[in-house]
Amino acid sequence: MTLKLRCDDYGFECDYILEGEKNVGLLEQMRNHFEEEHGIEYSPEAIIQMVMNRGHSLESIKK
Repeated sequence: MTLKLRCDDYGFECDYILEGEKNVGLLEQMRNHFEEEHGIEYSPEAIIQMVMNRGHSLESIKK
């Protein structure tokens, strides 16, 4: 199952879109984007919570 993460869904004025299989590695790529492009460091747990707040379950993300 795929997951589509749009940076602007998380409060940034940014066109970055990340799409791929639901897994922790994809979330790590999004975390790296936030840090490199926006200068904000989030913990892996914070990224997971952000994605869960968008309607994805923890089980579906960690597969």
